[in-house]
Amino acid sequence: MADEPDVPLTVALAEYEHLRELSRAVHDQSTARFTFFLAVASAATAVSAGLVTTGSPGGRYGPAVLGGLGVLVLLLGISVFARQVELNDRGRRYAVAATVLRTYLARRAEGLAPYLMLPTLDDPGPFAPEPFRRHWFRDLVSQAGMIGLLNSVLVAFAAALATMATGPAWAGAVAAAVLLPVSAAVHLRVIRRRVARSATQVGTVLTHRPPLHRVDHEIVPEESDNSPA
Repeated sequence: MADEPDVPLTVALAEYEHLRELSRAVHDQSTARFTFFLAVASAATAVSAGLVTTGSPGGRYGPAVLGGLGVLVLLLGISVFARQVELNDRGRRYAVAATVLRTYLARRAEGLAPYLMLPTLDDPGPFAPEPFRRHWFRDLVSQAGMIGLLNSVLVAFAAALATMATGPAWAGAVAAAVLLPVSAAVHLRVIRRRVARSATQVGTVLTHRPPLHRVDHEIVPEESDNSPA
């Protein structure tokens, strides 16, 4: 009947709104963790600079204090980095799910489809969700990538200090120059492997799902009083 509720459309709209809320929650959590890590790293840097310039605490306690601050920030950085990679992975899955639902909604209202700026599955070319079309530099400057860079700087700085304590200054500079790009490459590799795994998982889901057929609308005429019983 024409006055019956459109259950598929109702479910699709509810699910689309739910995905929007999940995406917003992931964004807020990522931003909060990134801001927290930057605040802790900035505070530790300020404390370390103060200890170095003032020369206190002196003797053997100075390196111990600086080393403790460095280990604290590094452990926090590794933890936040792993969490950021996980949150980014969730955000990509939510974005793909929203793309699939947006395709369904666009097929129901074909006259509105040309005005949708975000991509759907019906766009020209092979389907590759926008979150997976990533250049390595984009991953490097992401929130997880920036945390990885800070972790790499900290590792390189610690290696330089350790090398300079037992050898010449040039050896410390060489150690830092070698470890900085290596550590950054490892962090970047972790991010890109997670992106590739997410793309594979999404492709597997879409492949094993029933094919997405175009929605055909047929207006069911209301029964008239003269219709045969």
